[in-house]
Amino acid sequence: MIPKYYQIIHPLLELFLKENQSRKIAAEKLRHRVDMSNAELEEKLSSGMLVFDNRVGWAFTNLFKAEYIELTEQKAVYRVTNLGKEALKNSKQKNIKIDAKYLEENSLNFLKNWKASNGKKKDISIADNQNDVDFDLEEELDRVEKDFDSDLLNKIKELSWQKFEDLCADLLEEMGYGVASKREIRSGDGGIDGEIYEDELGLRGKIYIQAKKWDNNNVQPKDIKEFLFNVGGNKGVFITTSDFSQKARDEAVNYKDGKVALINYSELIKLCKKYQILCKKQTIYIYKIKE
Repeated sequence: MIPKYYQIIHPLLELFLKENQSRKIAAEKLRHRVDMSNAELEEKLSSGMLVFDNRVGWAFTNLFKAEYIELTEQKAVYRVTNLGKEALKNSKQKNIKIDAKYLEENSLNFLKNWKASNGKKKDISIADNQNDVDFDLEEELDRVEKDFDSDLLNKIKELSWQKFEDLCADLLEEMGYGVASKREIRSGDGGIDGEIYEDELGLRGKIYIQAKKWDNNNVQPKDIKEFLFNVGGNKGVFITTSDFSQKARDEAVNYKDGKVALINYSELIKLCKKYQILCKKQTIYIYKIKE
């Protein structure tokens, strides 16, 4: 008999303790660990997808919603999280299996993550093959968004430093901070890359911008200290395509003379998508049969 997706969750999570997994590779490995006839192995849904592969995919999605696995930098490849490791340790100690019910009762964000993506939690008692289209779409959207975020970040990193500073100013203006006609881009000024006025007359003051288009080097405390010195009690935004070290973040948090905000690569991508900087939103309509 082909196992239900919730029966696959536990052995699938165990695979992640050994190495990262893609859906396709995990399905292949699990085929050798379950007792199924050749006919069952080849059984397909009306969509043409193998039933077993579909159920492995459902198990992936449930583990992802429980935050027991997460996407890696590789396309469509997942790794186990600390929460996933703790769940396996807990199940071993209590001699129980991790299934959909376990995820619902023990994962803090499981139901919240379902609601965030679907508006409501799918009924886990429904037979697997009744939700094939929903599952395939859900999985594909997760994958597409991850790929897009990576592509957008790479596109930003390919910009010249002048265009990157323009992008940062454009973003702040779209967010409602600053006026395009009152913008200055500066260079060689020891810590400030741009200034934007908050209104046409400049009565509400300036916002100072520091833009660092870095690949791997995290912003360090000395970079923040230099920036804060140049901000001089005013408002400032430090934007980078890398990240901030914890000590650099602490330096900004402890700054009392003015107001500063830090935007790292992940926040930059989120904001660029929200305000459609270097990208545009596309709407796709999905139709479902009324019940």
